[in-house]
Amino acid sequence: MHAHPPHRTPGRAIRAGVVLAVLMLAGSGQAVVPRMTPLAEAAADGAPPVVLPRIGCAALAGQDLSGTPDAPAVIGSATETTSPGGWPVCEVKGTVAPQIQFDVLLPTETWRQRYLQTGCGAFCGSVDFFADAADGCVPLDRGDFVIATDNQGHVGVSGFDATFGADPQLRVDFGYRADHVVALVAKRLIAVYYGQGPRYSYFDGCSQGGHQGLTEAQRYPHDFDGIIAGAPASLLTSLIVWSAGWHATANTDARGRPVLTAAKLPALHAAVLRECDARDGLADGQIDDPRACAFDPRSLRCPAGTDGANCLSDAQAEAVRKLYDGPRDERGRLMYPGGEPVGSEANWARWVTPTATGAPAVAEGNATNALKYLAYPYARPTATLRDLRYDSATFHEIARQAGIYDASNPGLTAFRDAGGKLLLWHGWADQAISPYGTIAYYHAVTERMGGTDATQRFARLFMLPGVAHCGAGQGPDAIDALTPTLAWVENGVAPGRLVATKREDDTVARTRPVYPYPTVARYDGSGSTDDAANFTPAPPPTRYRDDIPWLGSFRSGYEQTCGWHDGRWICTPA
Repeated sequence: MHAHPPHRTPGRAIRAGVVLAVLMLAGSGQAVVPRMTPLAEAAADGAPPVVLPRIGCAALAGQDLSGTPDAPAVIGSATETTSPGGWPVCEVKGTVAPQIQFDVLLPTETWRQRYLQTGCGAFCGSVDFFADAADGCVPLDRGDFVIATDNQGHVGVSGFDATFGADPQLRVDFGYRADHVVALVAKRLIAVYYGQGPRYSYFDGCSQGGHQGLTEAQRYPHDFDGIIAGAPASLLTSLIVWSAGWHATANTDARGRPVLTAAKLPALHAAVLRECDARDGLADGQIDDPRACAFDPRSLRCPAGTDGANCLSDAQAEAVRKLYDGPRDERGRLMYPGGEPVGSEANWARWVTPTATGAPAVAEGNATNALKYLAYPYARPTATLRDLRYDSATFHEIARQAGIYDASNPGLTAFRDAGGKLLLWHGWADQAISPYGTIAYYHAVTERMGGTDATQRFARLFMLPGVAHCGAGQGPDAIDALTPTLAWVENGVAPGRLVATKREDDTVARTRPVYPYPTVARYDGSGSTDDAANFTPAPPPTRYRDDIPWLGSFRSGYEQTCGWHDGRWICTPA
């Protein structure tokens, strides 16, 4: 998951961000007629025509949305302002009961009947507009969308502040409810302001935002027509306990000190590239598929009795092996489908290893907060990572929370039948959420939904070589997944490729095509290897096993719906 502050993918920021005061919404219900631009023309790219507001911005502050079914809301403010992208908007801030804070930007001159809701990172807790995979997206840059976002139902003092988990309702809002009710309220606002609802609705998020997107596709298949889910934290329960916990404990010695430090990572990553980089047919500083290389960290061991930045002690080599291997129970079974991918080592600083100033690794804070406030039915504020037992009994005890938190249901029939389109993407060098878990989920979807061809009619996965968590890393990491999703939803044109860009000092250093998994990009033998035009799609040289055996599973029917009934907190099958 995103560290705090959340890493942001190079893309088009649309920040109106500020943590909101207590706010909320409502609607008049009166019949109104939308106003279009004088010629009511579609854009040159075929986008729907502009629709202008039917009422003034200030009038939204007086609307009553307290009766919105399942989403009682009030408006805190409605203000005319300019978006960070430069287009004039009516910004509405509010709260859905009990305390889901949201912010909506309604264009006053440029709305083309599209709605975009964005996700957040880590455990959320603040309101921050950001479209994670929209680098250079023209419709977003020109103000086509009403845009909304929310804080996932609580206010946090940091990205991994999980104290909200002491309240069962706030767990539910974070786990599955917040985005659905905000979508209901935002669409009601749109109808009141413009006299019509959105023609097309989209969701874009990465990390926890990717989890939010998958939750919407699985639980609320009619909320969005197109969903972009990057590095999705789909197996949230296992991720925040077993995967993050393992990242921390595998690198901690018996005295609580870090085994591997950030100073060792450059030499480790360089050794991995020497061993693995060219195995995909091109020595280019990035690894197309980490599964093609079983790097042994013991090959970098220091000579006996020595130490240095360019070698590993026995204990450090063992820590690296454990990080690659992933969390295991008492019988050696995986507790999360995958460990750190080979080639991600340069991205471990701050996530796995302490910072240069000595601050604990982010993974440690993530897992510790999860154990205290999210992993068990009731908060355990004194819990520490030393209390965590890596055994199957504890795994199954903690897995009981999956019905609230996880978004791992491969059955997407209702979403598909509603016309929904799902674009998944993940970096092959992601240090925070293993790419193997996303591949395993996508495999489960293809198995459930009729095979690869049938699945790719509505859901596609794109794997980005050398890319870290939600961006950065060594490979081209800036993508526009939003424009292809618009074309898929509105015109039926499925995305055949994305073009990823690597910038250095605001200059394009490399572009590469990325094709729907498992297809890979192959150099055609002529021209620069930094130009996407010189690559063509090809089948992978080796097909690896995608259905990774682990203690959990991808299945339907595990979800729960929870709430207060006659003074009792009750959870039932969703």
